[in-house]
Amino acid sequence: MLLGLTFHPYRSIRETIRRPVLVPVIFSPIMAIVLLFIAAKVGSLIISIYGRERDLVAIFLSTTLISIIFWQALLIYFFVSYLVGVGKRD
Repeated sequence: MLLGLTFHPYRSIRETIRRPVLVPVIFSPIMAIVLLFIAAKVGSLIISIYGRERDLVAIFLSTTLISIIFWQALLIYFFVSYLVGVGKRD
């Protein structure tokens, strides 16, 4: 299901609506954000970097954070649009 949400989100959301037990999987990018913050904190305690490398790590982490947030927004948009569509059909 996670691979489906990554490569075919529209189709996977439709399958999720058919099987409501899978709805929590839609919010898996939020768990990825939490893991990103934990990994960044642990990494900052273990590894000390300065200069250009620090800038590169900051750019990588911020880009990853922004992309995960946008991906989560897209999944929520698909989910809400399917819920509205199912509600109008009935």
